Formats: sequence, structure tokens, C-alpha cells
Amino acid sequence: MAEEFKVAWAIYAGGVVVLLAAGWWFMRNWHWSWLRNLFLLVSATVLLVPARGTMDDAPLTPVLPLFAYQMVFEENGATPEVTASLVFAAGGAFAVMLIIGIVGLILRRRKDRPMTESDQY
Repeated sequence: MAEEFKVAWAIYAGGVVVLLAAGWWFMRNWHWSWLRNLFLLVSATVLLVPARGTMDDAPLTPVLPLFAYQMVFEENGATPEVTASLVFAAGGAFAVMLIIGIVGLILRRRKDRPMTESDQY
């Protein structure tokens, strides 16, 4: 990858981190923390997952901006590869948060259950 693209990726990633930190800051008082975490993780994933354009030697670009660019400016719309990358990135982030949420619910339920004499452990 050329040096210009490394610098561009660094600036882009820094901007996404600042945007997500601001989103977390403004949503920090939400009562549904799982919804905030889901929203931020899916946003980070679709904004930072790289994808290739239509050319083989094209540099990696973030998948959501590439998808938006292809939908607006390409004659045939977004390529199937970019669309699949976007869907799998968002679906993967959603699946991770689903697993974390289920584990959190199980652990919270186990912690809140009162101890009885028959259940000593």
C-alpha cells in the first residue's frame, strides 16, 4: 500500500474513533447500554472494514463509503463483493453483540438468584 493511503487510512481511522467516542459520550446515560454498544459496534465495523473496489490493483477502502460511492456514481450500482462485505461486516458485529448480550443476561441472572439452603454453591 502506498504511503499516501497509509496516511489516509490513519486519518480516517482517527476520525472514526473520534466520531464513535463522541457517540458514546452523548449516549452514555441511556438506560439500554446494550443498544448503545450494538449501535457503536455496528457503526465501527461498517466504517472500518476494508474492501477492494472494482479493479484488482485498487487499494483497500472502507466498505461503507465505497458502497455509498458505487450506489451513487456507478452505472450498475454497488458490486456484489462490496455489498457482501457490508452485509457480512454488519451481520458479524450484530452476532458478536448478540452473543455478548446473551452471556451478560445469563451471568446477571445467575448473580441475582438468591442462595437457598438446598443450593449451597
